[in-house]
Amino acid sequence: MNKKITLKGILGNLDAIITGATLTCCVVLVNLNVIMRYIFNAPFQWSEELVTSLFVWTVFIGSAYAYRKHSHLGVDIVVNLMRGKTKATVLMIVAVLELLVLIMLTYVSGEYAFHLLFNPAGKFKPVLTDVLRIPKFYTGVAVPIGFGVSVIYSIYFMFTEKIPQFKALMSGKYIAVDNNEEGGNAT
Repeated sequence: MNKKITLKGILGNLDAIITGATLTCCVVLVNLNVIMRYIFNAPFQWSEELVTSLFVWTVFIGSAYAYRKHSHLGVDIVVNLMRGKTKATVLMIVAVLELLVLIMLTYVSGEYAFHLLFNPAGKFKPVLTDVLRIPKFYTGVAVPIGFGVSVIYSIYFMFTEKIPQFKALMSGKYIAVDNNEEGGNAT
């Protein structure tokens, strides 16, 4: 089945596209450098620096993508033993704490990225990489972007999933509590 590529589809999956592209570039560069080092005895000096930067983008944008797809691992043994209003309350508290931690991480990583461009006196003086001599900001900005996108997803899920689930559980109505649950009684 041929699926038409649209701007909406690209923008809706931009996190996955960036993650896939940066990971692919990492794999290609590492393998190319191995060939250059062991076959031609002429490794690319800049390869490690570029791969590290691309990997940072892969990790933090990929983390946001995993958050959107509900693919992060979680330990929910204790929560799964709970039922009804207790479970609903604990899940809502966890969702709020999760959002607060993501907001805090976005703020702190934003400060980090800012200080890669500006010195403590506030003067524009970018910190440069050792080999390529490009601003480390281009690598560091991936961290607040990844956390910021996760904040957006968290707020979206709060209003579309968490709050409706909380209300349903508090009223005693049946509703699946998470995406892994395929049935059972939530009350």
